[in-house]
Amino acid sequence: MNRLLDGVKILDFTQYKAGPMGTQILGDMGADIIKIERSRGGDLERRFATFGRFTGKGDSPFFLAMNRNKRSLALNIKTPEAKEIIYKLAAEADVVVQNFRPGVLKKLGYGYEDFKKINPNIIYCSNSGYGLTGPYVKRPGQDLLAQAMSGLIMMNGTEDSPTAVATSVPDAVTALYLCIAILGALYHKKDTGEGQEIDVDLLSSAIAIQQEEISAYLNLKPRPEFKRSKTGLAAPWNGAPYGIYKTSDQKYIALGVVPMEKLSELIHAPELAEYTELEDAFDHRDDIRPIVQEKILQNTQEYWVDYMLGFDVWCAPVNSFKEMIHDPQVIHNQNIRKMSHSVLGEIGVVAQPIRCSKTPLCYEMAPPVLGQHSEEILHELGYEEEKIRDILSKQI
Repeated sequence: MNRLLDGVKILDFTQYKAGPMGTQILGDMGADIIKIERSRGGDLERRFATFGRFTGKGDSPFFLAMNRNKRSLALNIKTPEAKEIIYKLAAEADVVVQNFRPGVLKKLGYGYEDFKKINPNIIYCSNSGYGLTGPYVKRPGQDLLAQAMSGLIMMNGTEDSPTAVATSVPDAVTALYLCIAILGALYHKKDTGEGQEIDVDLLSSAIAIQQEEISAYLNLKPRPEFKRSKTGLAAPWNGAPYGIYKTSDQKYIALGVVPMEKLSELIHAPELAEYTELEDAFDHRDDIRPIVQEKILQNTQEYWVDYMLGFDVWCAPVNSFKEMIHDPQVIHNQNIRKMSHSVLGEIGVVAQPIRCSKTPLCYEMAPPVLGQHSEEILHELGYEEEKIRDILSKQI
């Protein structure tokens, strides 16, 4: 079966989330991802505890989340043997992806110019906290820091307490921009034969996903103040009733944009009828929300979702993960898949939200154990069995 990226070879030096998530997408599309890991410990994400725990066999669930459809090559990249192997791989590769701090790999002989000498048409993608140049180039970069510096945290929470987004959104979006850039560079290379260097960073990605809000700030006169709601209304630029409401069964529903006159009739709250102008819904949002909440508390989540959808109101249940994985649309879309892991047995993974009629994505190779494919990859490079044993014995 044909895949979107059949024949594309990628050397993956990335760790944690943004880089591995991006290369996993490319692997799901059919690219051959060779994940170069530290011989001692591997990708640092392998040892990242989740809810204070690891899987029964020691790896982090976070590592399992980002590393399927990859082959693990365990090397001490500071050794001459490792450099020889990596250079041989680079000579055949289409893309190198790395997310070390700017300058680290260059010092070790694995920078863009180093690989370009071996393979003039190589695509070299760097993922960093703030970019490869500028005043913050030496700072540590991480998702929470990007949320903080981009203004994203100030957009969330209540009036007195800005709140970080629970999942690492800048990491995830950086992974998507990384993929977009690499796919574009591959298309350019196909037309021209030229490789290039790509620079994708967390801070820029965190800013880019706030295009609507930043556009409003830049272009409305006078510039608006983004004040968070006292009552925790979702999005500081939205008026009521937009947000989350508790139901009588201790669950929640999400209400989107609803004309106030319509909502007033639906929940039998005539006092809302006076807030019919857009400005009213925004200026009085902290007065409106308690009225809506009092009414929503009178019935169950199931009742309100069925009732509101019956009138084509934007409404949905607020699901836990337990509820989400049993949602009929999630099951229909096959958003959750099962894979067979060489050590753990059956594991669950989250599928890509992409369905291609001619070139379907693949979910065939479970996340590797450290160094699982080292011998296989060295065989492909032409090394004999004795030489492979000698090389791997020196990668400690």
